Amino acid sequence: MSNIIIPDTVEGTVTDQHGETTSVPALMLSDEQARILREYKKKILLPLGLREALFCQTCGNATPEDGCKAFVTDSQIGIICRCTQRLYLGQTF
Repeated sequence: MSNIIIPDTVEGTVTDQHGETTSVPALMLSDEQARILREYKKKILLPLGLREALFCQTCGNATPEDGCKAFVTDSQIGIICRCTQRLYLGQTF
């Protein structure tokens, strides 16, 4: 298994529960990271009737609520918490 390197960050925004927009860094996932997340969902979670639950090690440790939302689809991956967005756009093969 190869080492997964976190790519450069860019600025992005997140809208909180009050409708306020805040600026947070956005990490773009690599093709390999996206492929692994999609395979994990397809080959493990779905056949076992499970769904992903992810927790941020930074802002999740600050409060009992992790604040992390995640989705993995054929065209997008998003893992968004109060401190960082982790994103992938496009398909993986």
